Amino acid sequence: MTTNNNETLEEYVEWFNYNLHRSPHTTLLKKVLRVILIKGMKEESVETINLMGKGDISQENYDEIIHLCIKCSRGSTPTGTGSQDPMSKGSKPHSGGIMQMEIGNLLEDFKTDILSILIMQLDVLHAKQKTSLSITKLGHILSTLSK
Repeated sequence: MTTNNNETLEEYVEWFNYNLHRSPHTTLLKKVLRVILIKGMKEESVETINLMGKGDISQENYDEIIHLCIKCSRGSTPTGTGSQDPMSKGSKPHSGGIMQMEIGNLLEDFKTDILSILIMQLDVLHAKQKTSLSITKLGHILSTLSK
């Protein structure tokens, strides 16, 4: 059982639970259900949920994954058949793409900020080393002159 192109994650979860209750395997462990649920999702859905959650959702418990699927589904709209170019004129990209672009921009800004802070700290360190070296040299000169 896998997600369809125009099916939201919430619909997939409902269908999954419906089929689970109808099957003779209702006593499966939550760990097994978690694996089956994740294997049936599209890769892009798993990536979106990973971004919304605490990272790798395969480490979350079954109930938390269900909650994240519903939360993710309610925060986005179905993407349709996927044959449309998301950047074509007159259409909006799906929220997952926008979210990934925003996160990419934030990460790029974060990287730039970290690099500029590191460069400033290196400049300060070099200045302190030069000052320390100058003071040491001055101390040696003064000690030789006083002899």
